[in-house]
Amino acid sequence: MDDRDEFDDDYDDEYDDEEEEEYLGRLDGEEAVLVRRDLDDLAAFRATFEPEGFKGVSLYCTDCGEEHYYEWDMLQHNLAALLESGATPVHEPAFDPHPDEYVNWEYAQGYVDGLSDADPSARLGGSLADGQCPFCAAGLPEEPGAVTFCPACGQHLGPARLAEALEAEGWSRDAVDELLSLARLPLPRRPGR
Repeated sequence: MDDRDEFDDDYDDEYDDEEEEEYLGRLDGEEAVLVRRDLDDLAAFRATFEPEGFKGVSLYCTDCGEEHYYEWDMLQHNLAALLESGATPVHEPAFDPHPDEYVNWEYAQGYVDGLSDADPSARLGGSLADGQCPFCAAGLPEEPGAVTFCPACGQHLGPARLAEALEAEGWSRDAVDELLSLARLPLPRRPGR
């Protein structure tokens, strides 16, 4: 055991500042994709559950064996910081949280996935060009490509973006629909359909 005082000027920590910065560096490509997906999921959960009065999400921590409660903004901030710097800021846990005011992450994921699997013919479609989800017509963030999933219905927007790009290249709607069907991708509702 080392009997040096860590506050002593001569104390040499296991990592120097450069090593620590390198260790806490940015996420690799796969990790960044997962965090972006979590951000998209969080936006979909918030759009779905905040209007019902939920203050945020809860996550079960396998390290401590307890449920942790995060308000919407705090978790969004932490995930964005993780994406930017590779580390999350230290934060205070929710003070005296009421568990019934937080939706469990896994439950929210299943619920939003269920919404996205709902009968597409029952949905009213909008247009990505008009800033609307082509599956449910909900408004989307103004920045193109800002979200991967619709915050309202949870539907992945990739098939709609693919359909619009193929139609812009001269593909007919029928050819696009056939391709999406063969790939087992959901067909976006487009004006005139």
